[in-house]
Amino acid sequence: MRSMDNSSVDINELEKIGKKQLNRDNLDKAKETFEKILQLDPENLLALDKTGVIFARKGCLDIAKQYFKKVLSIDPAYKTAHNNLGNVYLEMGEIGHAKDCYKKAIEIDIEYSRAYHNLSIAYKREGDISNYVKTLKRSTKLEKREGIRKVVSFFKTRQD
Repeated sequence: MRSMDNSSVDINELEKIGKKQLNRDNLDKAKETFEKILQLDPENLLALDKTGVIFARKGCLDIAKQYFKKVLSIDPAYKTAHNNLGNVYLEMGEIGHAKDCYKKAIEIDIEYSRAYHNLSIAYKREGDISNYVKTLKRSTKLEKREGIRKVVSFFKTRQD
């Protein structure tokens, strides 16, 4: 994983840059940035996961799936990879596998709103309206709570 030498500083900076590029939908630049990270640290979970996201966004679902599975082979408790793998399965029409991934992410973090949201979509696609409504309500409640935490955190950091 990360060492505490000069490359760790470079990796941290590259992670920030890559996330910004990805958030701006600059997929090619983000991919280049995460590939640089993986050259320095081939088991960097964030870079592997985000590279999987890039491939998923480009429609290369089988490649994306490989990246998410690699993350999980290194760290089975990496909730984001479970969630992202679920998204790939959902996109591939494999709703049962998608639900399993979302449930695993929720098992790891009971307050992971994104996984609840995605699980609700899977239920809706199955036609299971009861579970769709239940998980969507849970997701919405958690998202509101997360929003409040972010606001409180923002003001706490400004006071320090």
